[in-house]
Parts: sequence; C-alpha cells; structure tokens
Amino acid sequence: MSSLIVIMMPGPDLVLITGLVLNGSLRVATAAALGMITAGAVQAGLGAAGLAALLAASPELFAAFRWAGALVLLGWAVLALRRFSRPAGSAGAAVVAAPVVAAGPSERQAFVQGLLCTGSNPKVGIFLMAFLPQFVPAGMTPEAGVPLLAACYLALGLIWLLTWMRLVHRLARHLRSPRTLRVADGLTAVVFGVFAVRLALGG
Repeated sequence: MSSLIVIMMPGPDLVLITGLVLNGSLRVATAAALGMITAGAVQAGLGAAGLAALLAASPELFAAFRWAGALVLLGWAVLALRRFSRPAGSAGAAVVAAPVVAAGPSERQAFVQGLLCTGSNPKVGIFLMAFLPQFVPAGMTPEAGVPLLAACYLALGLIWLLTWMRLVHRLARHLRSPRTLRVADGLTAVVFGVFAVRLALGG
C-alpha cells in the first residue's frame, strides 16, 4: 500500500506521460514510460552499489546532481511556456502539452525523455534505498531482498503509468481542442517549473 501511494503521487513523470498521450500516440508514451522505468532500475542498481550512500554523504555532489536535474525540468517548462505564449490562431496553437518539439517526438526520443525525466532526479535512487530495506521479509538478506523489492516497485510503477495512459487516452478526444491544449501547456510549464525549483532547492 505504501508503495502504491508513493507511485501514484503526481510528479514530472506523470506530466510528461500525459502530454505525450495527448499528442495522440500511446506507443510514444509507452516508450517514455519504459525510459522512466529503466532510469529507476539504473538508479536502484547504483544505489545498491553504493552511489546513493555516496550522494547522501557528499552534499556538493548531491547538489550538482540536483541542479542538473532542475535544469532539465526548467528547460521543458520553458518550452511549454513558449507554446502557451503563442497567439491562439498561430500554427502552434494545437501543439500538445508535452515538453517535446512541435512535430512530436519519435519513440526513441520519448524513451530518452523518460530516461532523463526520472534519471535526472537523484532523490529517486536515494529514496528507493531508504524506503525499501524496511520491507525486506524476515529471513531474507538485504542483498537479496532489496533488488527483489525494487523490481516489484518498478513493476507497479510501470503498471500505474500504463493504466494512467489508457485513462488519458480515453478522455483525449475531449481534451484536444486548441484552447484546452493551450491551457494544458500553461499547466505543464507551471508544474515543471515548480518541480525544477523544488529540486534545485532540495525541497
């Protein structure tokens, strides 16, 4: 239950996935989701290897990772804000609310976006290494239990993202008017901007 609550909390990943689905392609959104899960797996692996402990023990290194992630989110916020600022009658008015180029990303580009969206936040790996060990079953060593729990956590995360994508896709036909997409661009810019500031400040 605790894992589900954490997984379902809104964040940059969910904003990115929503925007990609509104762009009309479940395949592209799925590629981004796979990129997010891959980044989570890499962070869990690095955390198990000791990088999470190193980041936690080195404020300067952790701050550098935080600022890099904040810059990625801020860049996407600026792109969404530029689309929002276009006149309603311009050719870009119907561009979707996703931090992507106007023509929409390819599946490979979406995978990289998902990878960066999750991978640029060092708190993910540290959280997994701090959250999961307390749930290791009795009689199982942390070395065996934590990777197993991380795999279950990431599987639940992927299921949630795929479920959310389907829900948004079913509603997409009601959300693709130029005005709605423009409002979504504005909300996207705000959400990514807020998360960028929070990450930069360590909140």
